[in-house]
Amino acid sequence: MPEVRLLKGNTNFRAAFWQITETEEDLYYGLTLTSEAKTRLSSRKSLSHRRGYLAIRQLLKQLNIEPKTHQYDALGAPYLTDGRFLSLSHTKTFAAVVLSDVAVGIDIENYQEKIVRIAPRFLHASELTSSQAVEDIPRLTQIWTAKEAIYKALRIPGIHFSTQMEVQPFQAGAQVGKAFVYLKEQTKEVNLQFFYFQDHCASVATFKTNSLT
Repeated sequence: MPEVRLLKGNTNFRAAFWQITETEEDLYYGLTLTSEAKTRLSSRKSLSHRRGYLAIRQLLKQLNIEPKTHQYDALGAPYLTDGRFLSLSHTKTFAAVVLSDVAVGIDIENYQEKIVRIAPRFLHASELTSSQAVEDIPRLTQIWTAKEAIYKALRIPGIHFSTQMEVQPFQAGAQVGKAFVYLKEQTKEVNLQFFYFQDHCASVATFKTNSLT
């Protein structure tokens, strides 16, 4: 069943989450898919990917987004033709969508032990030397979702997670956070919103202004 949340702060956005328990047929019920959407759905060979795709479409319907306004750019990133910003994410058992009037990104991940092994690839030097345990799977997963969300909001290919993104320290269970992105000519401050589920966590990233230049 879907859970839709509306948060108000420096920016307004709506973040919607769907725990995927339905069959593919059940998730298809009530949806109107464009021919392009049907092609994208049929191209997904994995059942979990098709279910995730359909769960996201159900969330878009919950957010009153017309199917024809939802498109993908040349890089494969989703966008809306009405000018609003959109970001999507899903795992095998959760789907997530965020909608905003400013640049925004969302990522949701389930907790897995392998995050400890790959952590050095995405942690900033300051995050590696943090007093918090590097083996802390929930914390590492939250940092990863934050950086994925930032990457989606920026839409600048080639950004390095370990050198150009720095998530500021946060306490376990924190609802908000902050990060910095280091570009060649400027440093960008990012507002983070954290979400927690039984075996998943998610992050939404927004910038203080609509301009990314």
